[in-house]
Amino acid sequence: MVYRLTSRWNAVPRPAESAAHREMKMTTTRRNVLRLLGSSALAPVVLSVPFAGAALAQAQQVLTIAQSNDILSLDPANHGNNSTESALINIYDYLVRKEFTDGQMHFEPNLALSWETEDQIRWTFDLRDDVKWHDGTPFTAEDVKFTVERTQGDSSLRNTSKFHTIAEVNVLGPHRLEVVTDGRDPLLLHAFVGNGSLIIPKHAFEAAADAEAFFASPIGTGAYRFGRWQRGDRLILERNDDWWGGAPHWNQVVIRGIPETSTRVAELLTGGADIATNIPPEDIERVTGNGATDIASFNIARNFALHVRNEEGFVTHDPRVREAIDLAINREEITQYILAGYGTPTRGLYPPEIPGYNPDLSADGAYDPDRAIELIEEAGAEGAEIVVNTPSGRWVKDREVAEAVVGYLQDIGLNARIEVLDWSVLNDRLQSDSLAEIYLWGMGSYIDASHLLNLGLLERFNPHWTDAEFEKLSGEVGDAATEEDRVAILRRAQQIITDARVRIGILYPKGIYGVSDRVVFPGRFDEMIPAEQVRLA
Repeated sequence: MVYRLTSRWNAVPRPAESAAHREMKMTTTRRNVLRLLGSSALAPVVLSVPFAGAALAQAQQVLTIAQSNDILSLDPANHGNNSTESALINIYDYLVRKEFTDGQMHFEPNLALSWETEDQIRWTFDLRDDVKWHDGTPFTAEDVKFTVERTQGDSSLRNTSKFHTIAEVNVLGPHRLEVVTDGRDPLLLHAFVGNGSLIIPKHAFEAAADAEAFFASPIGTGAYRFGRWQRGDRLILERNDDWWGGAPHWNQVVIRGIPETSTRVAELLTGGADIATNIPPEDIERVTGNGATDIASFNIARNFALHVRNEEGFVTHDPRVREAIDLAINREEITQYILAGYGTPTRGLYPPEIPGYNPDLSADGAYDPDRAIELIEEAGAEGAEIVVNTPSGRWVKDREVAEAVVGYLQDIGLNARIEVLDWSVLNDRLQSDSLAEIYLWGMGSYIDASHLLNLGLLERFNPHWTDAEFEKLSGEVGDAATEEDRVAILRRAQQIITDARVRIGILYPKGIYGVSDRVVFPGRFDEMIPAEQVRLA
């Protein structure tokens, strides 16, 4: 089977505020707090002023993207972060590419022109023969083999489990290879796209003194070459005139990390950024009324959930406490008053567009504070201290959502408090298993609910939780006889971990980007920003 190279993406219009929502009277103390968290009352005022350099930037064709955090690494295999991946896809390339049409994901060729399999165990890939690394060396099948084996062989890498079903990679020729899995794997293509999948050059990596030396000035096959990375500030990329996909649209791409929301919005409004991610709902009117900027709102592959410790030594070891936490949260209020309706309340872990999502895990009937209080009393946990870790500005309204959760937990008798962590610190503490009883995480970068059954990822995010049936399902999902059987396994797995309350779903947020009128970019379901899909208006 051979695939034509195409590119598609779709925007989803932002939800209209209902009359009922506008007229709703918030009479309780909790709702007043939520309204304050979701309003601009606590945000500094930023004036919109003309940006004299905008015309110059357009003439030079410089694209500037303002993300809510700095990238974590230039190593595709050593991060677990969408913002980092969104930057790296401009330097490196995937073997295959995922695109989205009418809410449905499909694969398209990239470094691989075509692929085939008869048994979903042995897969043959035919690669492009016109691709060069940024140093002019030809790309070959050896690079794909090297990327897979390097990731598998280094357990210190955060994405070391990415290719966990691959038993061997056999080079059949310079531009042809065979991938053999350890069993039938209908989802093998998913392993070659997303975090940890970008292909790196065997020759250059092996010639470098070590990994640190290579990633200090990496080369890829992407449309843009590495320029420089000023940690905590920006990544600068330069056009690759020898890109296999044709002449790049931009001379330079600047990807800025701006965690402070008000600063990020100000940069958009004053012309310092062409695209700004994670615009808070209270700033939408300012962005749309600016005269030079607008909003792109769209569904995304992401969920907000509380990850809850279950091991001994924590009050949340008691399943009654974890159930009380689940019942204490009013997801409808959080979605309406903090996100202004730009999301969907849920107990689930995957939105409906994701194959295998569980529709039974809705938020209906999930809020029962009276029962939550009873459970806390039964567990003898009145006044118990609980800390909720959260980033601030990594995802839309993340800190405010966490603050609301803390309020709900205080309402049921827990001595809860919030601890806001810098994004890099949060990731370091996640890696070292030193986060508090609860941490808020906006899980994303998934394209199928089988993501949940990756035991390597499970160990990273819930390292102390085990369940015999869950682990059994992990081994069975690849051998499911039909798609219906596979979906049944995935839905059961979601039910198990949700019932254990080690992951407590809260809502599915929408993506809200601010976009300069000088460029066109409606947003993507996977939250990637490929510079080649951003065009001058």
